[in-house]
Amino acid sequence: MTTTMAQPAKKVTQTTTPTKSPAAADSHIPTKDHEKAIKDLETKVKAINTNNIARTANSHLVSADEKLHPLVSLKTGRAIDRFPETSKGLSKLSRMYIVHHKWKTHADLSQVTLVDAMLNALEADRTGKEDEKRERLRVLVGLKPNPA
Repeated sequence: MTTTMAQPAKKVTQTTTPTKSPAAADSHIPTKDHEKAIKDLETKVKAINTNNIARTANSHLVSADEKLHPLVSLKTGRAIDRFPETSKGLSKLSRMYIVHHKWKTHADLSQVTLVDAMLNALEADRTGKEDEKRERLRVLVGLKPNPA
């Protein structure tokens, strides 16, 4: 009978380190785009909260002459330009509103309705006729719809 001696197993060690992709390695470091996106989101959330408080307060108004609590733009967080002081003022909003773009040349001026500009600031639907848009804005402000 012959006996065979088993060879001891060789110990294998791993000398390589796992590699990370450059994107994964730096994912914890915010970029300018991330910072802007976060800031824009914070602005929008604060504006939504401000507008919800204003809507609630506006829903308790009983007279068309009582002062409205103004809404703010979801894009900038600032008060909406030319926001009416009263619910009566909603029906008196001017028909046309000049919008200036960055370059401020005659070609860069466009006319939109003031109601459209307000709906745009609230990121709301701007389709339909002027009366439909005005009614949509009325509801967004927190007021009851006008009776049919």
